[in-house]
Amino acid sequence: MPLLLSETDLAPLFKDPMAMDGLLGGIEESMRAFNGGAVVGQTRLETSLADRHKKYRITTSAVPRAGQGMRINALFRGAKDAYFILLFDEERGDLLALVAGAALNVWRTGAPAGVASRHLAPPGADTLGLIGSGRQARGQILAISRAVPMLKKVKVFSPTPAHRQDFAREMNAWLGIDVVAVDDPRAAAENAPIVSLATSSRATVIEPQWIRPGALLVSITSGQLPRETIKNSRVIVSWKEEVLGGEAPRQPYAAMIADGSWSADKIAGELGDVLLKKIPARAKENETIVFESVGMSLWDTTATAWAYQWALANGIGMQFSLG
Repeated sequence: MPLLLSETDLAPLFKDPMAMDGLLGGIEESMRAFNGGAVVGQTRLETSLADRHKKYRITTSAVPRAGQGMRINALFRGAKDAYFILLFDEERGDLLALVAGAALNVWRTGAPAGVASRHLAPPGADTLGLIGSGRQARGQILAISRAVPMLKKVKVFSPTPAHRQDFAREMNAWLGIDVVAVDDPRAAAENAPIVSLATSSRATVIEPQWIRPGALLVSITSGQLPRETIKNSRVIVSWKEEVLGGEAPRQPYAAMIADGSWSADKIAGELGDVLLKKIPARAKENETIVFESVGMSLWDTTATAWAYQWALANGIGMQFSLG
């Protein structure tokens, strides 16, 4: 029978930072499958309530060895129990689980940044500059620290001093690495071999001169990177189609293409291409790398299957039947 997995059921999984190691492997495998043509059924649609301003999004994908995932989430505030994933057996189509998705989303978004850091960061990278101290920043620091074992220090900035200081203390204790709160974004990003932008801002949050040559920049939100940084970097993306033609134009790429200051041909390739060795991670030793991480349904499917397997192994969740 299928399992119902609530946020409470999954809380012990999300307390264990070492659990990220398994998800990193699953996400890496799923991205190889995507660029190898083995992921199918990746679809997105939106529908609304009677109030047409209140929309739901449904995304699906079938991933080898994970299953068919179907994420359903409200795009408006106030709806209860309105973010979950259905997981189906990849061959029989049987419903395997209904899984709460809010906390899982942080891990699902963080893991691709970890995979990118493992394969795109400069050799010997030991410091992370982190802009942001919210939920997504938590996923970024976790995934990158697990993927890059040499990481020794994290410099974190966010606008509210108490938030960044609390975040630094919590991450120090949880991850066992040196996390320090700094007073401005430049102090976080400058000279760091890896820089992750994990804020909700839609405006630029760094300046080009802060970034050292050869660094890896991880971007998970539209509009945070300066145009000059894009022009002078090797751009690798999670999903080229979504960067160029998604429902919301990814910035600054869309504006730069529109005014002729940049071209879509400048995208070096997708992360899965690097994993499959279709393209090199770097064309030159000291070139800056931008990893533009746009969301992919296959990450939801893979993360849900990972959580489901953990629940089965630990006897977690409530069985139910529609019969």
